[in-house]
Amino acid sequence: MFAFSVISKILGQYFCNFRKIALNILFKQNIYRFVNEFIGQNNYLYPNRFFILNTRLAFILSIIGHPLLMPTYLLGIIIGISPEVIGLSSMPMMTSAALLGVIFVYTFAIPAYAIYLMKSWGIIQSMTLEKLQDRRYPYLFTALLYGLFGGFLYFKIPNLYAIGFLIMVIAFIILLIAWISLWWQISAHAAGVGGVIGTLAIMIIKFGAFELFFAFLATLIFSGYILSARLALQAHTTLQVFWGLVLALLTTIVSLLYILV
Repeated sequence: MFAFSVISKILGQYFCNFRKIALNILFKQNIYRFVNEFIGQNNYLYPNRFFILNTRLAFILSIIGHPLLMPTYLLGIIIGISPEVIGLSSMPMMTSAALLGVIFVYTFAIPAYAIYLMKSWGIIQSMTLEKLQDRRYPYLFTALLYGLFGGFLYFKIPNLYAIGFLIMVIAFIILLIAWISLWWQISAHAAGVGGVIGTLAIMIIKFGAFELFFAFLATLIFSGYILSARLALQAHTTLQVFWGLVLALLTTIVSLLYILV
């Protein structure tokens, strides 16, 4: 028993020191990254290789967190965990899956294919929409498609009015992003995750869907990786990411808190 007690104390002290060292390193790296980005250098010169967000990983994260996928992620979370909050508690599982498939087609597949066609026809130079002039037509088309699709669900299918309203809010955010993109490259990725965060927060606070809490926390963590990836790729500055997040967050919260009843 004495030997076991000594070993336990030694191991406990070892893991305690390891935790302190790891937290200290992580804190220093985050401060270093923020300072670099704030002064506009946009280069991640991490002294510790374990904290490098390399270009390949950042690119993969940017694809996974693409703004066009956010409506599918958001509604998939709500329908899968708390369908009653949007009036779908009695909908069969297969019907819910089919509905999510339709949402994916209209909010991702069609806009993505339209962007591909614009690239093929020479309307835009790159499908990544890195230049401001490339953003205008894809964003306007996507906002129009989202608006029509959301309006159809809201006005024509009573059981899906909440989903229709959410998609119309997203369409409005895309219009705001398109307008700002006429002169400034605000982050659409940040706006996408901001919309998801704002929606889940209101679902929990206003509608009492507390079962979404852990999904909300996971979304916060996921969003941090996505925003870090955009900075690591030097696709945006810190301010462009920050205001993209704030714009969508505030628009979503105001829309759901004061308009949706």
